[in-house]
Amino acid sequence: MSSERPVASGGEDLPTGDRPSLRVIAQDRRVWAILGVVAAGLVCCCASAVGTLFALAAGLFTAG
Repeated sequence: MSSERPVASGGEDLPTGDRPSLRVIAQDRRVWAILGVVAAGLVCCCASAVGTLFALAAGLFTAG
């Protein structure tokens, strides 16, 4: 195993004992990729739930 310190994508060295700042975390592309996947999943789930509700409502209106 290497004893080198991790380097953020912005080129800043991270001290081994300190927590990285929010600015360093926001520069990491992996964080934005994960947030994008989560946002896309939420949009898809909400869209399918709304579509299901519209389909149910349309069925109730045509049956009545």
